[in-house]
Amino acid sequence: MGRSHDGDGSREAVPSTTEPAALRDAASIAARVASDEAAADAERERLRTEGLPALPLSPEDAIQLLPGEVVHAARRVALLERRRDGAPMGGVLYLTSHRLLHLGAAGLQEILLTDIADVGVALERLLLVEVADGSDLAIEVDTPRLLRVQVSAARAAARERGQPA
Repeated sequence: MGRSHDGDGSREAVPSTTEPAALRDAASIAARVASDEAAADAERERLRTEGLPALPLSPEDAIQLLPGEVVHAARRVALLERRRDGAPMGGVLYLTSHRLLHLGAAGLQEILLTDIADVGVALERLLLVEVADGSDLAIEVDTPRLLRVQVSAARAAARERGQPA
């Protein structure tokens, strides 16, 4: 709150019209995280009753699916960073029944669901994936909590089909 002088020398509280950028940013981040958490909760509930969706590929999707493989989720804007490479790559991320695929300027990156050891979320936009070979990657997307739920469901479905995931 700002202060102003009255004619008699006293001060009267005046609401500030500018909010500090850090508070504005924190509020925006908190709102994004809350929205992502709500979407993840809704997805968990939907998955309990309906299971994983099978999404159709559009002509713009330049990926080849394996026999019997279906797409469960796609993020049109995703940055992928493999720790050994260090440079983030923009592209499209697909979660399928068998793989996590990232198609970008550097080509197709794939991680088999069976090779994913652990998945976690950091900050408001990062999905962290630990791969069984000891490598890891960071995926920046708008809804990492929702994506974590979807990846976990796809891994569980792979286990049910007899693929260790």
